[in-house]
Amino acid sequence: MNSSQYNFAQPAEALLSIGEVLVRLRDEFADISISKIRFLETNGLVSPERTPSGYRKFSLVDVERLRYVLRMQRDHFLPLRVIKDHIDALNRGLEPANVTDVAPKPPRNLMSTAEIAISSVATNVRLKIDELALASKTGVDFCQDLCDFGLIKADAAGYFNGTAVGIVNGANGLRAFGLEPRHLKTVLSSASREVDLFTPIVKTAGAGKQAASRAEIEELSLQLASSIVSLHGLLVREILDRQT
Repeated sequence: MNSSQYNFAQPAEALLSIGEVLVRLRDEFADISISKIRFLETNGLVSPERTPSGYRKFSLVDVERLRYVLRMQRDHFLPLRVIKDHIDALNRGLEPANVTDVAPKPPRNLMSTAEIAISSVATNVRLKIDELALASKTGVDFCQDLCDFGLIKADAAGYFNGTAVGIVNGANGLRAFGLEPRHLKTVLSSASREVDLFTPIVKTAGAGKQAASRAEIEELSLQLASSIVSLHGLLVREILDRQT
């Protein structure tokens, strides 16, 4: 199963009626019917919006969810409860478990640890703490310690984004040198001060008559962050050289 073609975590505008959805799916699934789509909705596999008058409106992402469900039924004979787990994983930006596996996992191309690469893949991923521990090959207790010391933080629903995987991996690597989560609060404080340096620049770019777009502001933030991280690395190297 190749899940890379499915991107359910992205929001999409609801545009299509149930009849239009039927037309889009019928070429591949000749036996699809309105009652079947309603049945899948009743079982929580898809959640179309409703107009004030009660008509269903489906987004293109909803159509792909339905296509995924129907393929898993046809090609792998999976029960709806298992497919529902797959849909939940895809909705959170994860790769669903293989047919023979039991747990979803982060996308293989989640992020680069060599440079700042906060992409939509990383920010759309939502992981439970046990999934985060599994993805980073650590443990729930270690991830919880990182939470307690503020290095990673779950959202209001209790999920961690993809960037947390890189933080846990980095912190876990430092354990080999005797550095535990409690020692890394200094690194967090340093990162916070560095962000404080360019936050006014970003705010200025988003204000006034010539305000930058959200995408431009995000790009500016990443450029500034990358430049500061590069400078930080060089300064650490310079300090080490002075001590030798």
